[in-house]
Amino acid sequence: MPKETIVFEEFLIAAGKQHGDFIERLHEFLQENGCIMKMKMAANGHVVSYMHKPTARTVANFLFRKGMPMLRVYADNTVHYADMLAKWPDDMKDTIKKGGNCKRLSDPTACNSRCLLGFDFILDGEHQQKCRCHMAFTFFLGDETNPHLMEIMKREMEART
Repeated sequence: MPKETIVFEEFLIAAGKQHGDFIERLHEFLQENGCIMKMKMAANGHVVSYMHKPTARTVANFLFRKGMPMLRVYADNTVHYADMLAKWPDDMKDTIKKGGNCKRLSDPTACNSRCLLGFDFILDGEHQQKCRCHMAFTFFLGDETNPHLMEIMKREMEART
């Protein structure tokens, strides 16, 4: 059976008109900065992934939870912009703090050996060791979050180049 082709415009429609401008701006920015986009369908809807070709590492994913679009940031270089995170709204910082902790950072044998290490940084004076996969840097799109999400993506891309 042939694989179904998913087009970016279908994702934009699913995300909703109110999120289209931000998604398109971020999409263009990531592609201009050496990222390759891949799309697939998951149980909750579209998943759009951006891999930074020079480092061969995923930078971000658009995904859906509760029918709403979200952005998951793979903040590999968090230590370089912890100052920026400190200025974020409390609810966004709370999302990071509530995200799952990286077991491998404290015990290298505690997780799958192929699992990439999480993010180790200081936020509001507290040491954070967050897992790459457990929602620490996953935010719903919206008027309050979008400027901060664009900012973190710019800082992450600067740190990767």
